[in-house]
Amino acid sequence: MFLGGSVLAAQDVRDTDDVRDATSVESVVPTPVASAAVAYLPATSELEAVATVADVPSTPDPGLALATPADSDRGLEQAVRVTPPPVADPFGPITSPDVGDHCAASLDAAGISEFFSNPIGSFQGADYQRAFRLADDRVLWTFQDAFISGTLVHNVGMIQSGRCFTLLNSGARSWLLGELTSHMSQWQWIFDGGMNADGSEFHLFVVQMNETGGSYLSKPRPTATRRVVLDVATLQVLDVIDEQATGSDLYGWGVTSDANYTYLYSHCYQQFGYDTLMGFGECSMDVKLARLPLGDFDAEREYWDGVGWTTNHTFASPVVDGTFVFSGNNPAQIRFDGRRFVLVEKQGDWWGKTVDFGVSDNPQGPFVHVASVDEPLKCDRSTCNTYFASWIPWTDSSGDFIWSIGHNRWNGAETLSYISTYRPTFLTIALP
Repeated sequence: MFLGGSVLAAQDVRDTDDVRDATSVESVVPTPVASAAVAYLPATSELEAVATVADVPSTPDPGLALATPADSDRGLEQAVRVTPPPVADPFGPITSPDVGDHCAASLDAAGISEFFSNPIGSFQGADYQRAFRLADDRVLWTFQDAFISGTLVHNVGMIQSGRCFTLLNSGARSWLLGELTSHMSQWQWIFDGGMNADGSEFHLFVVQMNETGGSYLSKPRPTATRRVVLDVATLQVLDVIDEQATGSDLYGWGVTSDANYTYLYSHCYQQFGYDTLMGFGECSMDVKLARLPLGDFDAEREYWDGVGWTTNHTFASPVVDGTFVFSGNNPAQIRFDGRRFVLVEKQGDWWGKTVDFGVSDNPQGPFVHVASVDEPLKCDRSTCNTYFASWIPWTDSSGDFIWSIGHNRWNGAETLSYISTYRPTFLTIALP
């Protein structure tokens, strides 16, 4: 997340010309996506409206997508293709061959940290790092705001095979849904995702954000969620599906599966511009849960209501709330490790000083807090911060879990000038 010009600690707002220089983007003023066609949501309203786009920009902006839904029929593709079953051990060793443009020395936490501490080809830095194990034992990586060759783009994909990585973006452009993107005005950020039952498709949840304030990320609001269906073998986009409206609960923020169900965890993602410039929405403390039959993302969902499962999303009850480490913002990432559900979160998201861990025998919790570690800052806390902790889907050679965290500077206008800060780091944790 590149905060395009706000000095966040001092709340000193830079001139927009500084933002242009910092991002190396000439067209910071966005190309209109549609004339009065985007339905903005009030800060306190439920997310019951989906933004619509009347016209695709005739001039590509820095977020123009590369991938579009395939012309061929999904059913036919599935009928003629043979794919391996989903990975049996979600945190086992990576077995795919070393194939890619850039290779890490090792897949231990130290090796991955060293790899991401430098530019990876044209990829200079990013945040909201997520890694997904595919059925063929490659790993799909996604990022939110990233710098590609000095240009800010709103989402990035990488594919990892063995120790090697290849960027999926073609040039300094967003990977997904660029046709719905107007740079820094309307953009698409990737949430979590999961495979279908036979491992042939990967479903990524994507949130559309609209800037309703005077500068980028001063008052962003989620306005729609979609599901992008990828062919696992080719990573071609097969379909883009509008997700059902469930109020401010954005399901797909976190996704994991056990032997029987796929679980969708929610987060309202109301990050900035609530009460204060850096204030987050009250709903940010609550993580709710839906489930569906394993990998059947089109099936009717059931929601945990605190006692059992219901098909009515309005009865959903938090499975993580303010009582977990007493945080007002719980951007939890939860994974099934083969026997239990493990949770990691940076307490308070942009705020707070610790990364917290929890475990539960059940997807709905209760999650028992088992460990806290100090945030691993890259410079003094008055200048640097951390946010968004996530799991990496294999273990270190020590057998410990690998977790990652994003880094930035409180002054977002300085991000490109100090781009080495804007890269994730990777650490280990031994969970009881």
